[in-house]
Amino acid sequence: MTLATQLWEPRSLSLETNDWQQVGPVMEGLAVNGGWAYSSWYRSAAASDQLKGNIVAFNMKKLNKYQAQYLSPRSYLYKKLSFGKFKSYSQNVKVSPYMRLGHGQSLGASSKYIYVLANENKLPGGASNGFYSEEILQLKKSDLTINKVWSIRVDVGSSGRYFYNAAFAGDNTMYGVFHNAAFGRCEFWRLNLVNNRWQVSQVTATQSHFVKQQAGSSPVQGFSVSGSNMYLAFNNLIFKLQTDGTYQKTWKHVSNREIEGLASDGSQLYAQLAQRGEILSGRW
Repeated sequence: MTLATQLWEPRSLSLETNDWQQVGPVMEGLAVNGGWAYSSWYRSAAASDQLKGNIVAFNMKKLNKYQAQYLSPRSYLYKKLSFGKFKSYSQNVKVSPYMRLGHGQSLGASSKYIYVLANENKLPGGASNGFYSEEILQLKKSDLTINKVWSIRVDVGSSGRYFYNAAFAGDNTMYGVFHNAAFGRCEFWRLNLVNNRWQVSQVTATQSHFVKQQAGSSPVQGFSVSGSNMYLAFNNLIFKLQTDGTYQKTWKHVSNREIEGLASDGSQLYAQLAQRGEILSGRW
């Protein structure tokens, strides 16, 4: 597989002095549909800021993949866009209201809506909520505002399955990946929307970890589902599996940047790289 630059993202999309509502520079998740890329942006990598941010949408068909980075108003950029090009590019970029996105790596896009699994909920006082509920947000593509919110919780006996990474396949199906450190495996679960209620079933579980890791950690940094394939990203690795869990291939890239989100649209695979933000695309 060869991944090539699809879009160099601006480092920021807010005025230099607008610290209270800064858009960027930390990019996390990614979804792609119909030539539009949707990414979750945060003001910093600090845990206190990771829960809330903005969804930023780029019409990649209308943006020069290198010049789009100059939409940023930062004074240190050596190149500036002409006003005409700035106006044209701005009409092909959307920014959502500031909202709670969780970790931000669980995005999806259908022909009508954007989906976000807002996880990492906290109990009163800031303590982790363990295996309590998560929220699925449905955003309108027109203005990236919330259209619907569902609360989900997956119980398994006396414990639960809390998804830090999820992928959406259309408007009615979500896949969640759960790292079960106690059993040394990853579990894949499917949730289907039936009569406005998300019904859950387990798809499969791996026989071991994908990568060597510290006990209890979950290093998945990107998850996507397309057709009969699932894709997982760990730092600089991408694994390809069938939706029944059968392993297929591994791909490794050397860019000195981590993958921070995966997306697939048909046969095209997209990867979001960490700072500086860059979207790559290719076919396996």
